[in-house]
Amino acid sequence: MLDQFAPFDDLQFRLFAGVVTGLILGSFATMLSYRLPRGLSIIWPRSHCPVCKAQLQARDLIPLVSFAAQVGICRSCGTFIGWRYPAIEASTALASAAAFVVFGLTPWLLLALILVVASIAAITIWHERNSPGED
Repeated sequence: MLDQFAPFDDLQFRLFAGVVTGLILGSFATMLSYRLPRGLSIIWPRSHCPVCKAQLQARDLIPLVSFAAQVGICRSCGTFIGWRYPAIEASTALASAAAFVVFGLTPWLLLALILVVASIAAITIWHERNSPGED
């Protein structure tokens, strides 16, 4: 009976699940690290360009892929988006993949993922406060 769960213990599955989950959580961590220090709601409004305020479409919200497809610029105003977004998404993906490998599908994984997002968002906020003007 337990053999039916064996594929979920496979290393390749854990890495893939960790990277995909990490990319999604990385997008969330990016939003947190931008909005929280500015006192903005994390629920509303929808994601938008910080320069022209154009609302991002679904195709603009795919972590790393959207950045690469748009060559790092806003689809509406052409402003450079900044390296912090793909850096946060990639870092979160790597840390989440490591958590999946170490903890597997256990309750500890959830705690590890929460700590990954909180840590990366906190580090990003700290970096932004201590090096203004850099992206």
